[in-house]
Amino acid sequence: MSRLIPVIYRNINFPSKIKANIHEVAGNFDVEKLSVDVPYSLHTEYSYGGREFNSKIIKDLKHITKAQKNKIPQLWYNKEWAKDFFKFIRRIIGSNKPPEVLEIHPPFNDYCDTFDQFLKTFNVFYEKFNKKYPTTKILIENRFGTRYKGGKFLLSTCCDILEFCKVLKREKINLKIVLDYPQLFSAEINEDKLKMDDIKLEKEKIISFNLELKKYKALIGGLHMWGKIKNGNVWTPHAGNFNTFFSNNKKLKKEFLSSVSSTFNDRIARYFVPEINSGQKDLHSIVADMESAKFIFH
Repeated sequence: MSRLIPVIYRNINFPSKIKANIHEVAGNFDVEKLSVDVPYSLHTEYSYGGREFNSKIIKDLKHITKAQKNKIPQLWYNKEWAKDFFKFIRRIIGSNKPPEVLEIHPPFNDYCDTFDQFLKTFNVFYEKFNKKYPTTKILIENRFGTRYKGGKFLLSTCCDILEFCKVLKREKINLKIVLDYPQLFSAEINEDKLKMDDIKLEKEKIISFNLELKKYKALIGGLHMWGKIKNGNVWTPHAGNFNTFFSNNKKLKKEFLSSVSSTFNDRIARYFVPEINSGQKDLHSIVADMESAKFIFH
């Protein structure tokens, strides 16, 4: 069985039989303050679009406010940025209890083009953060989809993730990956110059990736799942369920979920964030499909 710790996203409730008490909380660069009285996962800046950089807690953090292109944050820009990022996180947590999880996101490769360079920058942040919040787990999410021009996310495709796992294992750094499978599909579809309608062609690549990932599965600390819905010729992300994501191809859905479940069939409990904006019905559908694939939520 593959064990998952449910994280409540946008206050959408899991089925009543699943006891979920961790909430995902936004911690991007436009957030002014945090007020939370429940266990939480702090989801930090993800650099999809522009930010105003004018909140009180960030205005004086010049290495963050200057590291931008068309107002889109350039994450992990250098070691001074990492020091400012710690100050930002410390301020946003404030008097709240420390988060159970801190989710971070990768830099763009036009200014940070190797994992070694990123980890040197990350370690500056980590040394400060770990002293202040030693119980918080840090997870980095693979990313695809941004308005940023000139570079791509450093951690995006199957090859990126496997290479990063190799580096993490070698360096023995206390950082794990939260694996966003829908973004991984999007990254591979883009890499192969396909369209979302061609998702069936990417299935074997993702299953092959999962088999290769088994040797690094201890480095995966969480999973993100969500759906997409097609309206005309446009796909809407973070909506729908696995049925809409796989265009009602039940065989494709089953093969994918079985592959993921088999990969993480161990005693390690991983955080599960269902990034679904379309409501409880779609969340419950995704949960039911995952339970059918032998995932256990606890």
